[in-house]
Amino acid sequence: MQTLSTVLAVLLALICLATAAADFKLLPQIVETIERLKMPTRIIPALGLIKVAGALGLLIGIWMDALGSYAALCFTLYFLIATVLHLRVRDSVANTAPAALLFVVSLVTFLSGL
Repeated sequence: MQTLSTVLAVLLALICLATAAADFKLLPQIVETIERLKMPTRIIPALGLIKVAGALGLLIGIWMDALGSYAALCFTLYFLIATVLHLRVRDSVANTAPAALLFVVSLVTFLSGL
């Protein structure tokens, strides 16, 4: 991976690991968000597992380019879906922005690793 891709991959991995920890703790803010998106709260731990797996893929991908690119692509799709879910329920800009920003970061991480 190039320098930009590596920096973005580490940043994205750290953010996803932190939010995965919040998922596993079932923090009220996470539960409220999932309920607001009209999704079943039982998926929250699975979302945490997805984030941990993706973060590991990004970090290992620093040395294995294909894995890093694949993980970044998967996060691009993950955060695109999250953004669409926020838009679907007409969520506020403040609540939609983190997913949209992480979509952009994931996309740039993917494209910079090509």
